[in-house]
Amino acid sequence: MGDVVRIFLRTPMLLWLGALLVYVIATFYISYFWLSPLPEQYQLTRAYVINSNATTPRALAGLKHTEVSLPDWDTAAKQNTTDLWYVIPFLNSGSEPQRMSVYLPNISQNVEVFINNQWIGNGGRMVEPISRNRNHPQIFNFDHNALERQRNFLTIRLKGQFAESTYLGAVYTGPQALLQHHFAQNTHLRIDLVTTITLSMVFSSIFISILWLFRQADSYYLFYAVFSLLWTFHDSNHFLRTIPMPLEYWEVVLSLCFGYSMLGVVMFIHRYAGQFPKKMEYWMIGITLVLSLPFAHPDTEWAIRYSQVIWNPALALLGFYTLGFVVFHYIKYKETRLIPIMTAGSGLMIYGMHDLILVLQLIPKQSPFMIHFAALLVVVVIATTLINRFVQSMNVVEHYNQELQNEVKRKTDDIEHGYRQVKQLTQKYTLAEERQRIMRDIHDGIGGQLVATLVSLESGKVSQEQLKANLKSALQDLRMVIDSLDYEAEDLPTLLGMLRMRLSDQLANARLTLHWKVDDLPPIANFGPANVLNTMRIVQEAITNALKHSYAENLTIETAIVNKGENQQVARICIYDDGCGTLPQQSSGRGLLNMQKRADLIGAELRIDSQPGQGLQVTLEIPVPETQTTGTL
Repeated sequence: MGDVVRIFLRTPMLLWLGALLVYVIATFYISYFWLSPLPEQYQLTRAYVINSNATTPRALAGLKHTEVSLPDWDTAAKQNTTDLWYVIPFLNSGSEPQRMSVYLPNISQNVEVFINNQWIGNGGRMVEPISRNRNHPQIFNFDHNALERQRNFLTIRLKGQFAESTYLGAVYTGPQALLQHHFAQNTHLRIDLVTTITLSMVFSSIFISILWLFRQADSYYLFYAVFSLLWTFHDSNHFLRTIPMPLEYWEVVLSLCFGYSMLGVVMFIHRYAGQFPKKMEYWMIGITLVLSLPFAHPDTEWAIRYSQVIWNPALALLGFYTLGFVVFHYIKYKETRLIPIMTAGSGLMIYGMHDLILVLQLIPKQSPFMIHFAALLVVVVIATTLINRFVQSMNVVEHYNQELQNEVKRKTDDIEHGYRQVKQLTQKYTLAEERQRIMRDIHDGIGGQLVATLVSLESGKVSQEQLKANLKSALQDLRMVIDSLDYEAEDLPTLLGMLRMRLSDQLANARLTLHWKVDDLPPIANFGPANVLNTMRIVQEAITNALKHSYAENLTIETAIVNKGENQQVARICIYDDGCGTLPQQSSGRGLLNMQKRADLIGAELRIDSQPGQGLQVTLEIPVPETQTTGTL
């Protein structure tokens, strides 16, 4: 679809002008010659006209009448009246079928029709507000039996709004089948076609308005929507029979709508071209506003005359300027996208000049208005142009969005790569720092134990069993330090399992039963060797205290995940026994103090609960970050 539109818009100028010529010839032919003429035998050409505001034919008896030829375009203007009666004598040929019709292709406002003083129909309201049938052909059907044998009278009451524009066109009476076919074709051409074109302008205006909501920076979308809506209101005059306001206001509003729609066309063309003289635009707006002021004159007929003599020619000059601007811009900048706009503008000027000549009554009054054909041309060309412009803009936006996404992805990958490198370096630095700290801990702790043992050995004040216990304690502490450096063992159940293995000999020699209730706990990210070591030492101290001081028969180690509040979880480790339930004294009490300090270092909560004769429980609760999920071993 996009390729078709682009080809449509880039067609060389000669082809566009050729297409415009074909379109203009076709529309003029359809408007003037498409309807086949009716047989002359059915046309009534002589009538008697009476100037009267009577409402029934019988009230015309004795009134002055004048013989005229039909169609009659001038009598109302000459007599300065909007109420005329036409009495048209005609003969009954006797060969007509049962159904007959009176057919009026052109009337100025509204009519009421009588056959031999018998009412057979009207075109709507005959009193204010009068139904407006300027473009609506009228047909009235009646039975052949309503006719007299020889001489008959067709009486037509003509009702207008302004004397200058009140007239009665051709009058036909004949077989219904023949006249009804001509009436249907005439209605399709003058009413249905105009209505369809007007509705297409409404829909295109709504659609382009929606595009403007997505592309508010491109104001020419808005100006198209505005001028097309104003033009739509003006064209509705060709098919509306009942107007939504008094006629004196309606005629003024119509003239103003068309004038400001032409001003909207200029604004649209200026912004679509991208370069325009702003001062010239300000002058146009000011002059249009000044020329609008005389429409406030209370005399409606004077305002209509002003519109014909001053307003409409000024609009024609505005149209010539617009067309000249497009041509000049195309010649100067060689922008092929202006060719369709130039073509639509040329068509607008052709049809606009035709209707201006018709309004000035330089051609017969029954000639059709044709500005709606320009509307169809403008809708097709400009709407297609704007849709193509919108599609191209969206393609550009999507292209840059894709490039932006690719660039963002590339930058994201670079950042992630750099983050991984920084993380690796940080881990290496942290590990090195932890190793240095642990080496100091080994030097100060295990080294201190070994030095003390060596001094005791040299002094001969240590027994073999004491020496063996000191060395085992130092070796066990060394192994715990080494285990804490294993980053593969950061999940707590694995740490506890490793500690159980390290204490296996000590637990095997104890006179109590170990109950292992260690369940799955989440791995704690970035827990670090120091926190691992402190956790293991807290648990080790709790187990050692139970083995040495509780005199218990059962020792239980239990783990669980506990919710402490909304989005807050802790990993709980409990070591409890069924011993004496008293806290360790003296040197062992220093061990409890160290346990509390280590818990503070890892940000955990340590609780020691004891009940004499019922045992002692050590509970360690380590916070789990909110973003973590529970791991499974």
